[in-house]
Amino acid sequence: MKTNPPINPPSQKVVLKRRYRILVVDDDADAREIVSAALIDTGYAVDVASDGFEAVNKLQAVLPDLVLTDLMMPGMHGVDLAQWIRTYKTGLPVIVLTGRETYGLRTDAEAYGALACLVKPVNLEELLWTIDRALVQSDADRPKVAPPLA
Repeated sequence: MKTNPPINPPSQKVVLKRRYRILVVDDDADAREIVSAALIDTGYAVDVASDGFEAVNKLQAVLPDLVLTDLMMPGMHGVDLAQWIRTYKTGLPVIVLTGRETYGLRTDAEAYGALACLVKPVNLEELLWTIDRALVQSDADRPKVAPPLA
């Protein structure tokens, strides 16, 4: 008698949390790919943009649960993107990554709405913890909508 394979084979990851969507914005293709792959492996859905302008265009079409952006990019910097999000996509969490440990840039990013500013090369555990914390806070801040009465 043939038996069916288990529903969740032991080698398969089981993700119990809601599938969050993260927009990763970085002009460095290698950095963008490494971060995106790590997030996908963790169970997140990921969209990517190579600069702030492309990110704004994507944000017009699809609203992710969080934006993870590089700070220093040609054209629209991460601070400018965070400010745009704060103005037009209120409540959307933003985390900034920077290759430079500069107090002024970090405080600017946080002043314009970034929840955190992490220094590259970023520790994956710290990044995932920061993302999880931001998403939990965002869910807590999201208005609760009562189901319709039957």
